[in-house]
Amino acid sequence: MIKINKTKVQDAFAKYIFIVCACMSIVAVFGIIGYILYASVPAFRDIGVFNFLFGTLWNHGLEDSDRWDITQIYGILPMFVNSIIVTVMSVVIGGAIAIFTACFMVFWCPDKFHLRYAGKNKAVAKFVAWFNKINLRSIFDQIIKLLAGIPSVIYGYFGLSVIVPILSAINGGNTGLGILACSLVLAIMILPTVASLTKNALEAVPEQYYEGALALGNTKAQAAFNVVVPAARSGIISALILGIGRAVGETMAVNMVSGGRALFPTGLFSFIRTLTTNIVMEMSEAKTGSTLESALFATGFVLLVLVLLINLSINLVPKEFKGKRGHKVLKGDANADIRFVKKGLVPEILKYVAIACGALIAFTLVYLIVFILVNGIPHITWNFLFGESTRTTPTLLPSFISTGYIILISLAIALPIGIGAAIYLSEYSKPGSKVVSVIRTFIDTLAGIPSIIFGLFGSLFFAGLLGGRCTLAGAFTMVLVILPTIIRSTEESLRAVPMSLREASYGLGAGKFRTIFKVVLPNAFAGIATATVLSIGRIVGESAALVYTAGMLRTTVPNALNPMNAAPTLTVFLYMCWAEPMAANPAMGVAEVGLNQAYATAVVLLVITAILNLLVYLIERHVKKKKG
Repeated sequence: MIKINKTKVQDAFAKYIFIVCACMSIVAVFGIIGYILYASVPAFRDIGVFNFLFGTLWNHGLEDSDRWDITQIYGILPMFVNSIIVTVMSVVIGGAIAIFTACFMVFWCPDKFHLRYAGKNKAVAKFVAWFNKINLRSIFDQIIKLLAGIPSVIYGYFGLSVIVPILSAINGGNTGLGILACSLVLAIMILPTVASLTKNALEAVPEQYYEGALALGNTKAQAAFNVVVPAARSGIISALILGIGRAVGETMAVNMVSGGRALFPTGLFSFIRTLTTNIVMEMSEAKTGSTLESALFATGFVLLVLVLLINLSINLVPKEFKGKRGHKVLKGDANADIRFVKKGLVPEILKYVAIACGALIAFTLVYLIVFILVNGIPHITWNFLFGESTRTTPTLLPSFISTGYIILISLAIALPIGIGAAIYLSEYSKPGSKVVSVIRTFIDTLAGIPSIIFGLFGSLFFAGLLGGRCTLAGAFTMVLVILPTIIRSTEESLRAVPMSLREASYGLGAGKFRTIFKVVLPNAFAGIATATVLSIGRIVGESAALVYTAGMLRTTVPNALNPMNAAPTLTVFLYMCWAEPMAANPAMGVAEVGLNQAYATAVVLLVITAILNLLVYLIERHVKKKKG
């Protein structure tokens, strides 16, 4: 009689389950590309690929006119050019500030205050002592994370209410909308991403580089800008590329300050339309199966290809520092050292630029928060938050329900798949495996796909499958959006579990499956909790992926309680306040009521974002204390 080793069978079965979870990212990427391309084929066939890519006119209102051929009225070249120009301007502005901010955080941001108090007042002395214990570096890190977590629609309102009026004054009282406003809003939005990744790259440079430069007589500024920054070049370039991908794919905030004209720009205040905003502005008018609908999907496909090329270009960035200047300094090359030991003026100037950028970022965040609170708090009422909602007097209660449904359903699906994929990558994969390299590439690719593309795919696949836009379609779409975050964070936490714990479990006779679930996962719980909180933050802040899946329909509480009905999430409701304001008070204008509702909703979202960031901070602090 053949004996079956249950442990081996269990381990083998679990391994294949984890492999399937890891391959879900591959299926998702190919599914998105395939479905968007399939929906784009009619447009490419009827309009012509060349006419579509290089045509300069977009006016679907002329589709039925005898004077115009359909091949002449659907061209995306102006939108493509606008997208490139806005992206380049935002990366130049935001990328430069972000890099200098990262340098400030690494080299010049003090850990603590050093105030002195010589008086005898005990209360003042206690306050000064407490104040000196504040970790400035940690606070500044939280500032960057909070900026990264603020929903893009809030940035759009900030641009409309603050940036556009300033630009209008500069423009002599004329419009402040247009290409410059888009670039400045995007610069603020990509800044946290570039700053965080640049900071990580600078901190990854061997400490000997910095200390060796100081030992050779360089000032702190010279060591930072002449040695460490060049050594972190590959990481900085990767950060800028990711910033480019974020800028190209941004939708809602750009739509609010762009002006919305599909024309080539003629100046900094020209009204423009980008690839993403073209989809948002036209999709509501597109009939199912029409040429316009297919042309919009084709626009999304072009955007998808562009973003994928940008994200894949990160693989072309050298992983190791190949520059010679930092190495020459440390090796003592006399011909190269002389420039470093001289006290150059440029690095010292750059030092103060970095400090100024750090102060600018802190001021921007404080101003943004105060601006939202001052304008939003007066309009927050119990009725607006939890009152009965109708189509003419909407409240936030249906949006709370819709957002809660999407969070619960998305996490219920994405967490098991993401954790399973992370277990395979961390516990079963072999170092240097080509299969693992492919899986990681697709995970990174999925993470880099713009939200509007997820929205198009969700409307095409999930909404089509479920019979129309609904909360459930939005939840299924968000599974794909948050999956890379869960996989990355969980994998990092699994790799942080000491190998000795696994070996001890194996030594006691436990199999691999039992070791993972009884030893490894409990010790990686903090990382999984962090992934969960970050995913909730992404869901709460998402708008573009949910507009065409969960819907923009104002609804009642009974309808919102059924996930098969359409109901806007909090962020989508915030966008609706600008796109489709409702005059709940006859004595006030429609736009004024919509703006007041928007600011009140922004306060709610800001509070939720702050709470989620605080939870992540507390989890990370608990992990550090536990390790300590």
